Order: sequence, then C-alpha cells, then structure tokens
Amino acid sequence: MSVIQKLKERGLLHSIEILFNRIVPAWLFRFSTGNVFELDPQKLAEVLNAMDNSDFILTCVEQGSQARDQLRTLTWNSVPMETSANDFGYSIADRGTPEDVLGGVWAGIESFQEADLGFQLQFADHQSWIYCAYVKQQAQGKGVYKRLLSFGSNDLIEKGYQRIYVVIQPWNKASTYIHQKYAKGKIGKITALRLFSLCAVFCSGAVGKDRTLTGNPLSNPVQLHIRD
Repeated sequence: MSVIQKLKERGLLHSIEILFNRIVPAWLFRFSTGNVFELDPQKLAEVLNAMDNSDFILTCVEQGSQARDQLRTLTWNSVPMETSANDFGYSIADRGTPEDVLGGVWAGIESFQEADLGFQLQFADHQSWIYCAYVKQQAQGKGVYKRLLSFGSNDLIEKGYQRIYVVIQPWNKASTYIHQKYAKGKIGKITALRLFSLCAVFCSGAVGKDRTLTGNPLSNPVQLHIRD
C-alpha cells in the first residue's frame, strides 16, 4: 500500500499522531482526544446473522492461554496485564489456515486504564469497552473487522454486558466510519494531556470524573465513569 493510500485511509492527523507517538516517549508528552460512542448490539447482531462466516473461525480466546498472549502481540495491546486480566480477546482466522490470525479486538470490563494518559475508566457490572482493534493489511477490505466487532458484541451481550462503548479519535476517519455506523450515537468526549508526570483529563456528556489532575498517572489515575 502506498503512503498516499495510507494517508487517505487513516487521515492525515491520525497518521501524524502515530508517527509522533513512535518518536516521542510517553513519559515526556502525550495528547489525545476521543469521541465516546455507545454501540448498538441489535444492529451488530443483524450484521452477524446476515454474513456468511463459514470461511472464518471467530474465537473468544481463553484467559491464560498462549493464544491470548499472541493476540496481545498482534493487536499491539499495551494495556498493563494487571489492569486487563479480566478482558475478553476476540480473534478471527481463515478456516483454511487457522494458525494465521487475521485480526483481533479486545473488550474491557470492570476497569480500563490508559496509563500513558493518566486516567482509568471504571465500569458498572453491565458495561464494557471495545479497544485495541487490529486487522492485518492483507485482510483489510474483506469485512474482517465487521465480523470481529459483531461477534464480540454478541458474545458480550450473552455474558450480561448490555452496554458497549468505544472511544474514537475524531481524526481516525476509518475507525469513526465503521463504529459510528453501528452505534446508537455519540454520548460524550474524553480529552487528556500529559507533560512529564502531570496529566490533565477533561470529559463531557455522559462521561464523569472524580478530578482533573494527577501527578501519578500509573498509580493514581483520574477515575472516569460512564452514566447510562
């Protein structure tokens, strides 16, 4: 894929952000802002039922398994293990080559910590959070992520997590398009700024917080919650 094609798909600002985060260490500076959407399980259930998944293997990976560790690596899941022990990982592979995982996505429950940005989301028993999605380049454009998202959403509903949220940076055009398509709507916004160890977190809409500032982003993050 050419550089121009990547810029068109990701959006210029999203591509700049990716490059910036690779060059500048997290302890020095980070800035992120994202719109929070609530996904629509009914829409996603209709998508799952309408698609022919006979050529794919969709799996909720077992906790403590080698497959889980491999999925973390594939999806660049850098959320600390101690804060994601109860997460659900979903993978998709071609049925003809089941060992070759094409992509994955994660769903956080109980809590989700953005250590680099100094905040932690606390969830109610019926809430969950989609994050860290990735699809291999050769599998893009084949409906792989749509299958992953609908499969994961259906599994979360069956497990009792009736509310499913996702945060998308406004300049990530591709991610905004697909998640907004299967969302009930935008419910809020989260903005975080980090300079060395000082973090400031701002939120709006249905997202609440216990304070704005923290000087210990890992051990004492700003606590966020989502009001139904």
